[in-house]
Amino acid sequence: MLDEWIRKTKDTDGEKKTLFTGKNRKYVLIILICIGLLALLWPTSNRSQLTPLPASLEVESQNRPAYTMELESILSQIEGAGEVKVSITLVSDGVKTYATNVRNETRETKESDSKGVTKNSREENLSQDIAVSSGNPLLIEEKYPEVLGVLIVSDGASSPVVQEKLVNATATLLNISSHKVRVMPRKGGE
Repeated sequence: MLDEWIRKTKDTDGEKKTLFTGKNRKYVLIILICIGLLALLWPTSNRSQLTPLPASLEVESQNRPAYTMELESILSQIEGAGEVKVSITLVSDGVKTYATNVRNETRETKESDSKGVTKNSREENLSQDIAVSSGNPLLIEEKYPEVLGVLIVSDGASSPVVQEKLVNATATLLNISSHKVRVMPRKGGE
């Protein structure tokens, strides 16, 4: 029924009138132009154009377990510390900066017509790509994660001497100030 109405409508005079004649023609043309502009301007996700970064580029939160395990291993070797558990709070997972190839192209054109009117136009294209060396991205700088604080639970932490050793060792290993390190005795420890 709707299909028939779109194809043909009857005027009050009884003559057939299609959708693309008379006043309707202007409205249909305007609607089609608007739909075309919307299709051109509608934001599209360029997921197919984005290339996923290799696993070596992704900043992962695996730094925390690695730091924790290494720190536990070292601190448990301190005399009187006993079994040690460590919890590290990081501000960030670190930052890796990669080299980029930057291309900047500028094109200027000057056009003048017979009336002496001059038109100047300038087109500038800037593109950046990650620089690759031997198939791997070229790393310029790597900032390690910033440590916010460390909590150490130790069997021997009830001794002030052991606490001081644990705090000093942790502050030295992580290059942080000692006020960011807390040592607590383990429940049921020495």
